[in-house]
Amino acid sequence: MGKRFAVLRNGEALLRDRRGNFGLMTGLLLPILLGTAGAGMEATRVMQVKQEMQAALDSATLAAATAARVEEGKRSNKDYADEVNRRMAAYTGELSKGKDGATGSDGDQGKKKPDLDTIAERSDSKRGMSFKISATLNAEIPLAPLISFIGIRTVKVGVSSTAQSAFSKGAALSLYLVLDRSGSMSFKTDTVDNSKNACPNYTEKSWPKVAFTSPCYVTKIQSLKEAVSYLTDTLNKADPSYQDRGSPESELVRTGAIAYNSAPFPPRNLSWGTSQAGSYVNAIDKYPQGGTDASLALKTAFAALRSDNSYEKQQHADKGSDTFQRYIVLMTDGEMTSSAIDSQVRSTCSAVKADGIQIFTVAFMAPAKGKSLLQYCASSPDNYYDPENMEEIVAAFGEIARKAASTPTRLMN
Repeated sequence: MGKRFAVLRNGEALLRDRRGNFGLMTGLLLPILLGTAGAGMEATRVMQVKQEMQAALDSATLAAATAARVEEGKRSNKDYADEVNRRMAAYTGELSKGKDGATGSDGDQGKKKPDLDTIAERSDSKRGMSFKISATLNAEIPLAPLISFIGIRTVKVGVSSTAQSAFSKGAALSLYLVLDRSGSMSFKTDTVDNSKNACPNYTEKSWPKVAFTSPCYVTKIQSLKEAVSYLTDTLNKADPSYQDRGSPESELVRTGAIAYNSAPFPPRNLSWGTSQAGSYVNAIDKYPQGGTDASLALKTAFAALRSDNSYEKQQHADKGSDTFQRYIVLMTDGEMTSSAIDSQVRSTCSAVKADGIQIFTVAFMAPAKGKSLLQYCASSPDNYYDPENMEEIVAAFGEIARKAASTPTRLMN
């Protein structure tokens, strides 16, 4: 009987002894604690994988949309969709590898292959052709064994991407010419004018009076007029909505012009087509006079094109263009009359660029200070030109027109 009571007393003592509770609780909670910590690390890793998937898919859709634009849609929609698949093949192959490097469909060694779905579409109209490349990528990302105790071995991650591009014979745009018509624009170039036997070949030394001499040389202002004519012709040829003497002349292109010497001349406000701006330039005097101050003329162009000017936006919207490109072409053959004016022009150029308007600049046979100013004002080095003769300024204005009429590729995520 005594032995029985001794056993009972020992059992009760064991139950009352709490010295082993910490070890017992730790054993029970450790997997949960480790799993919680592991879940946080896995969440971070999964987000990194998702970002990588997004970047890879964006790159592939953008490349396919760009190819469609550059090739002018010569391949089929399926081909452009396959272009995305081809560019993603190596990446999706890496995603499909299991923890041990094996690839499978649903087996233990591999994981389910990523699902890549791509659609290429195009829309054709009289203005040209637009493309939309859309893709979705879904993949199962394996989780670390540390948190597999909760029964979740993988997590599904999905991303999508859409890129748009277009090629056309023209694009919706508003372009404002800001042109120098100061006295130095009366000076001769090195190009002979074979239509005349003799003429007043003005130079900096002979200005403002000179006798008629032979041969006759083309003046700077004549060269500018030829260049603007080439620009308008190029825009018209690139514009599928252009109608000679139509009303309106165009449904895509709006142009305006303002000339300046020591002060701005009355402008030709933006209007549909190119004929009115072209006529304005052609009407400039054969032998302009005056100093050089582009500050107010540039502000006039900026005011017409700035983003908070709802009028210009509404004009394009009424013709079915939800978006349009805005351009200013700033040209001079000299330097501003004073450093204060130079600073004012630079300040306005900064505001123009900050507003999203692209500036093309043309320093025609200009001195160093004039070139420095226009290099600063240009939206990019590719938007700056410094022609030294008639042929080069005509080519420059033609290239400006071609750039203005192009349509970029856009990522639409």
